[in-house]
Amino acid sequence: MRSMPPPPAPPANSQFGKYTLVERIAVGGMAEVFLALEPRPAGEPRSVVVKRMLPSIAAEPGARDMFLAESRLGKLIAHPNVVEVIGVGEEGEQPYLVLEYVRGLDLWQLMRWMMREGKTFDIPLALYILKELLQGLQAVHGATDETGAPLQVIHRDVSPSNILLSTFGEIKLGDFGIAWSGIRDTLGPAVQGERAKGKLGYLSPEQVKGETCDQRADIFSVGVIAAELLMGRPLFSGGSELAVLLSIRDAKIHPFLEFIPRLPKGLGEVVAEALAANPNDRLEDTEEVAKGLAPFQTESTEVLQKRLTELVMGALTDAPLAENSVRGEFADRITSVDLIDDRHTPGAPLPVGTAPPPRGSASTSTAPPPNPMEETIEVDPPVFDLQTPTGERLPSQPYAQVIEGIATGRIAPDTLVRKGEADFRPIEADEELKRHLPATRFTPTTRQHRTPSDPDRTLDLANGGFTTAMTTSVLHKESGFWLCEFGGVRKEVYLTDGQPRFVTSNLAGELLGEYLVSRGVISRGELDMALAVMPRFEGRLGDTLTALGLVEPVHLFQIIASQVRDKLVDLFMWNGGTASLYLGVKPPESAFPLKIDPWRIIEEGIRRRVEEGLEAARFEGRAKDALARAATVPDAVQRAPLPPDTRLLLNTLVKPRTYGELLEMLPDLPGRKNRAARSVVLLLHLKAIRWAS
Repeated sequence: MRSMPPPPAPPANSQFGKYTLVERIAVGGMAEVFLALEPRPAGEPRSVVVKRMLPSIAAEPGARDMFLAESRLGKLIAHPNVVEVIGVGEEGEQPYLVLEYVRGLDLWQLMRWMMREGKTFDIPLALYILKELLQGLQAVHGATDETGAPLQVIHRDVSPSNILLSTFGEIKLGDFGIAWSGIRDTLGPAVQGERAKGKLGYLSPEQVKGETCDQRADIFSVGVIAAELLMGRPLFSGGSELAVLLSIRDAKIHPFLEFIPRLPKGLGEVVAEALAANPNDRLEDTEEVAKGLAPFQTESTEVLQKRLTELVMGALTDAPLAENSVRGEFADRITSVDLIDDRHTPGAPLPVGTAPPPRGSASTSTAPPPNPMEETIEVDPPVFDLQTPTGERLPSQPYAQVIEGIATGRIAPDTLVRKGEADFRPIEADEELKRHLPATRFTPTTRQHRTPSDPDRTLDLANGGFTTAMTTSVLHKESGFWLCEFGGVRKEVYLTDGQPRFVTSNLAGELLGEYLVSRGVISRGELDMALAVMPRFEGRLGDTLTALGLVEPVHLFQIIASQVRDKLVDLFMWNGGTASLYLGVKPPESAFPLKIDPWRIIEEGIRRRVEEGLEAARFEGRAKDALARAATVPDAVQRAPLPPDTRLLLNTLVKPRTYGELLEMLPDLPGRKNRAARSVVLLLHLKAIRWAS
């Protein structure tokens, strides 16, 4: 949901407690930030930054606790490479923080200025920035409480806009607003949405997926910054925020890997190791990263600090940049569009020390594309006329109803459409509509080489037949799709080498918009507005919602992944219908690709079947019947990463055991019920065990 609009800026030099608010320099979804003057007992007042919580956020449960936690954490970290938290207070029921004012700019501003001016960081200067950043981050990671106990702090927002560069060549890491884990999760949507705004390109894969993360998430962020400093361009880019998040999730760092040969031998490998998708494959901590980079730091700190000062001062003489120079870490200058706009990205990596194309060329344009929220949104959706292939006219419908009808099958795929006075044409010929066609009607492989009557394999879905379908495809690493049909419901499950990649459904309630409304993520009115303007975003609802500011991109990314998993797990609950396998069919180009462990999906599907009583008939009256391993257990089963309970049971059944004995061997545990039943069901579907009697 959208956060409330911020309050108007107060007049210049307004009083706020003992502070004089010289100028509001930034405002976001959670707080407004001011350059302020703090009176001193003697002498001139000193410049500070006051970060004041918005009134609407102060009313959120736990919001004040978050400010207190940020203040406490800041005071526990005293390091020259970390922005100092001076104090915390409350004035007129508005909590505030007082922070060190760093005269200069942030790394994001400097990187953008250098790109515009045709400059690049040379290796020594890039490594100096990284060295200082790592020292500050090490202080954060090593923070202890008042008793000396480690706090295990994760910054979670290491990004160029949080790295401040002073006019003296100092480098400071700031903003602990989301570092204190577990606090922000208790706050409302307006607070949670602040987390990744404008900084999507520096999240770690585990943050994107919503998994538990540790300090190695910050190491990945440092790796992204390192790659960008060395390459002179963004590491992750794409046509939308969701495309950027997909690239991060899959750790698609090929632009940097292709750039490595231009670097001194060994340097690129250090950065690439920090960018490993799996945290277990990453460099362990800041010390390891610093140690890996140290051999390539060939110039003295004094020289590099002076050179950085010259760059910062040069950037500050730029009039547009100078106007914003006080904003430092707090301004939301990186819009989501900035992160994904390919116009900022040269087409190929540049050699180290080589200038990018001349200023003003398309590849280095720094003019941001139009922000849809700054324009007047036309909410009158396009209306389509519909006609059957035989010429019968159907009622005209607005865009949103047409795409829902196409996706659910209410509008036949061979229906002809037109807008305005244009000629009628097939849905497949309309760029706005064809992406919503069921893939079985549209995929070239299916259309040209197969019909729904000649699948490679068909299974009855009674008695949990989809479990057999999935386990067989996973074991044999099949690529294609399962067409599942039951009582008018149709779902398509696309696989690549046995891995589920995409799931479609013709159930209106399983369409993304309805899914979001049913879970209270957006309102019905907000969905209607998004559907009305969706043609402006190439018919992609996810991109429309994020562009309109209705859903925070990372939150939406995780919801979409959850929605697709739910559609897949639901198939395990079917007790009728058929599943037909068509090999060799690729997912549609518009698909949101899953990246999930198929065995976890299978295990979850079986767990739900057992808990819902759908497997009860399998075990009724058989407590004393014996189970044994099959005479020949398939090699693929022996190699498969089966769940631990399932592997244990399979190994145990080298000697026949009654089902009652297996129940005693695998008793229920907290959070792990029906362990024996679930393992037996899976192994029976795998044909790895059998009833001996």
